[in-house]
Amino acid sequence: MKKLIAIGMILLVLAAGCRTAQTDAPAPAPTEPPAAEQPTAAPASTPGPEAEATEPGEPYAFSFTAQTLDGDTVTEAYLGAHDLTMVNVWASWCGPCRSELKELGQLYGKLPENVGFLSVTVDDPGDLADAKALLEENGCAFPCLDGQGSPGLMTGFLRKVSAIPTTLFFDSRGNQVGQWIVGVPRGSSVVDAYWNEIQARLDSLNGK
Repeated sequence: MKKLIAIGMILLVLAAGCRTAQTDAPAPAPTEPPAAEQPTAAPASTPGPEAEATEPGEPYAFSFTAQTLDGDTVTEAYLGAHDLTMVNVWASWCGPCRSELKELGQLYGKLPENVGFLSVTVDDPGDLADAKALLEENGCAFPCLDGQGSPGLMTGFLRKVSAIPTTLFFDSRGNQVGQWIVGVPRGSSVVDAYWNEIQARLDSLNGK
């Protein structure tokens, strides 16, 4: 069965990044592709869906309890501790995802206190060790959540993610801010591209 799923994954790899399966019901995250897959070139970023915002002061737009790859527990309270949280969805077998890890680690080191960062891997349970090793190799100190291990994340937004890497932004109540970024941003610096996106979303939250 896993071989059939893996073959399906190859057919779903598009220029926007590594494709994931999507159905009307919450779908499991993609399984690993065959070992023969070669990393693809980093795709251009394209806008994704924009969520409807809820009114300030309402309960969190979604709740979750997830484990990091280091064994720590993270909940939606992480969002509440920041004005804006950047969430990057990826997998260890995705070439474009791997290509931006080092610069994501650099970006995390320069974020102000009011901006949070969460990495969410959609790797299968058996591949989480590979994901953790990649983060360590690229100097990524940010928290990385096990997406498949958290039903709240799967029903909160992962069910809508059809390609990786996908980057989303949430306010302190879990409302999506702006559109998704699908793929690796264009430009000479991934750090600068994401930094500009962060500033634009902070400005929108501040009514600028």
